[in-house]
Amino acid sequence: MILVDTNAWVDHLRRSDPRLIGFLRSSRAVTCDVVMGELLLGSGMPTDLHELLARLPVVPSPAAAETRFFVERHRRSFRASGVGWADAQIILAAFASGCRIYSSDKSVRAVWRSLGLRLP
Repeated sequence: MILVDTNAWVDHLRRSDPRLIGFLRSSRAVTCDVVMGELLLGSGMPTDLHELLARLPVVPSPAAAETRFFVERHRRSFRASGVGWADAQIILAAFASGCRIYSSDKSVRAVWRSLGLRLP
């Protein structure tokens, strides 16, 4: 399973992303409440994207305490990474669910790799 990060969806809306389409067609794409919330509060979520996300499996989003513990435990990976709170929650949602993360954000990808994890 692959948790598609918010920025990957935004990039896909601007210009079709063949890899993301492949994840969708192979039923490997999942989402989480943090991603859906960011899309909803960002520039507005197109109706067709809202309908698509509603059909995807949803992995659990971590609680604030879980996120704090995870960031503290992996302090070296997160320190000065440029990753914000929502990104840390998305990373943890993927990590805790055994998913890979698909992101166009260099900081998110760098933290993911520094945790010893592979990108799709």
